[in-house]
Amino acid sequence: MGLFNDVKIYFKMMFSYKPKTFWNELLTNSFDLRGVGHYRMSNEENLKMYEEKKAIIAAEMKKSGVTITKDTAIIEIGMGVGYWTDYFNSLGAENYTGNDIAEIAVTELSKKYPQYSFIQGDISEVKLPENKFDLGVMIDVTQHITDDDRFNKAMDNLWKSLKSGALLMITMWDPKKNVYLSNKLRLNRIEKPRGLDRYLAIYGNNAEVLTKVDFNDKYFMIIRKP
Repeated sequence: MGLFNDVKIYFKMMFSYKPKTFWNELLTNSFDLRGVGHYRMSNEENLKMYEEKKAIIAAEMKKSGVTITKDTAIIEIGMGVGYWTDYFNSLGAENYTGNDIAEIAVTELSKKYPQYSFIQGDISEVKLPENKFDLGVMIDVTQHITDDDRFNKAMDNLWKSLKSGALLMITMWDPKKNVYLSNKLRLNRIEKPRGLDRYLAIYGNNAEVLTKVDFNDKYFMIIRKP
């Protein structure tokens, strides 16, 4: 029944993509890794994929000298069902703020982690406090901001929330990475690819890209704010 409902939700999205409604319906129907991963795969198959992603991120964090302490102020945008929330909790994070457009995500994770802070709303509309966070995290999210103006506002909002010298861990769906992307986009209403230049145009020329590695069909990057 869950898969059938997922298909109905995706079918409706093909004709009208309303991000808040789409993600709240999808995660309400499947508040597991199928909801944020591939709905045609089982939760176990998605978990394997996420474990592989975690290994990549852990390796790049170590390579770039990213350490998590209880005092590290973290902001995660689009935390979904909380896979990365769980990860940072396992690393000892105590100062964590999560954001998601879906109300169900904030409701469920607030119950699981009452010690953490959560903000519900569209990151292009919700105003984050400036110069507050040591680490920004946005994994498998930016491609879902399909409106260019909203993308610019979201990236500016997140970047301004970071302290000087803070790090941003973010994924990018680059159109140059996948030669079949144009075919995929014919029926795809929930994703839009953008290259690194679109990000740096907002972050500024002094933003330092510490790492950029393959991350499934995307790139994973760690960027330092000057």
